Amino acid sequence: MHSIIHRRFLSHLLFFALAAVPSLSCAQSIQPVKAKALDESEVVLPVPNGRQLLLLVIGFSHKSGEACSAWGKRLAPSYTSDPHTTYYQLAELQSAPAFVRGMIIHGMRKDVPPAQQAHFVPLFDHEAEWKALVQFSAPDDPYVVLAAPDGRVLWQTHGAVSDSVFAALQSTVAKFAGASAQP
Repeated sequence: MHSIIHRRFLSHLLFFALAAVPSLSCAQSIQPVKAKALDESEVVLPVPNGRQLLLLVIGFSHKSGEACSAWGKRLAPSYTSDPHTTYYQLAELQSAPAFVRGMIIHGMRKDVPPAQQAHFVPLFDHEAEWKALVQFSAPDDPYVVLAAPDGRVLWQTHGAVSDSVFAALQSTVAKFAGASAQP
C-alpha cells in the first residue's frame, strides 16, 4: 500500500513539475512579414517552404540605426549572397508619425547603398510582437535574430556588435546551415 501511495505522489509531483515548465515545442517564432524592401522588391518572411536560415537585424529607434549599420557591415559580406542564409535589416517604424514616414524612407534610400537596398526592410506594424520576440529592453540597441526557415528563433542577442558575439553567431549559423539545407 505504501508503495502505491508513494508512486501516486511521485506521478502527481512529476505532472505538476512538467506543467510548470514552458513547453519546448512552443519556441518563439518571428512575426510573419509581407513588406517592401527599399528597392521596392517584395519581402515575405518566413518564406513558405523556405530552406534558408533567416538572419535579421532589427532596430526600433533612430538612434539604433548606427548600431544596426555596424551589424550590417559585419554581416553583409558573409550573408548577403549566402545560399544557406537570408539576411535582412528591419527598421520598425510603427511608432514614427505617419506624416514623417515618407521622409524617413527617403532618407534611408539615400543612406543605404543601392546594392544593399533589397536587404533593408521598413516595417510599419506589429511593433509589440517584434518587441516581445526580441525581449525588448533597450530602445537604442540593435536586436539580432537567427531563425530557422520556418521562423522559429534559434539564437538572438542585442547590443553593439563585437568580435566574440559575431563569432558566436557565425558558429550558430554554421551549425544550423547544414541542417536547413537537408530535404
